[in-house]
Amino acid sequence: MGASAQLEQEMTQLLSREVNQWQLKLGIKELTAKIKVRVPSGAKRLQFCSGELAIDSGDIPLGNIQRKVSCEAQGWSLYVRASVKVKARVPVANRPLKRGDHISITDIDWQVVSLDASDRNLLSQLDQILGRKVVRKLRRYQPIRSQQLDDPQWVNIGDRVIIEARSNGFYANMPGEALEGGGQGKAIRVKNLSSGKVIVAYPIAKGRVQTQF
Repeated sequence: MGASAQLEQEMTQLLSREVNQWQLKLGIKELTAKIKVRVPSGAKRLQFCSGELAIDSGDIPLGNIQRKVSCEAQGWSLYVRASVKVKARVPVANRPLKRGDHISITDIDWQVVSLDASDRNLLSQLDQILGRKVVRKLRRYQPIRSQQLDDPQWVNIGDRVIIEARSNGFYANMPGEALEGGGQGKAIRVKNLSSGKVIVAYPIAKGRVQTQF
């Protein structure tokens, strides 16, 4: 194997792993990726790397990318480009939605769509989308990105929640009832169902709030 083939093989394997990790992180069930590495012609003059190739990390590989690849053993480095074409089955708006619209199940279809670099923060699960308000226009049959919707409403009025309390290594949780709704970072009033007291807590996930003694 020459240096060109080595570069193409290891770059392809790395990008494939990165796409798979991103898929798992977002919980996308159906995804296909076509990776084409374009090794510079100058690589034909390079010695096969007898050690491990060092490939710079980067953003989630979607679309056209470029990475620096180095071989310490033979003392060379160069930039390698690649095209990563990804298709995935994700929830999309079945009609244009304007700013201020709230999203319901009737607004959403599932479709296989092509993704590009701007879709790194797409939302792949219905519970990440339904009930939220549009802050940037949604186009029909286009991936829905997190920045297009308002912050998720993790807690609604009347919800039963788990109250987490942390202080100096101490941790406890107890049942509560939300007296206000809110998302991440918003202080809301919660009734502690164990003590009956009303406290201030902060939503940290769906159905969970946190306070400190």
